[in-house]
Amino acid sequence: MDKIVIEVDSATASKWFTASARLRQEIGKYMNDQISAIIDKKENTDIIQYLKELRREMKKKGLTQEILDDILKDE
Repeated sequence: MDKIVIEVDSATASKWFTASARLRQEIGKYMNDQISAIIDKKENTDIIQYLKELRREMKKKGLTQEILDDILKDE
């Protein structure tokens, strides 16, 4: 596993340093899963937003889904 640093307030830091090793390990696993899920969701949201914007731009330029279907059908 790799280590990362996350800033927290003083009260949380104090609680962390006095928590048992087992509790810190459980929190670490939970935070690992949460951080991963948040990043995955954000990246997927960015991709989806990009595709929506691309579709709008292509439609403005006259390239509709029907035209794309016709192009692919000819291939």
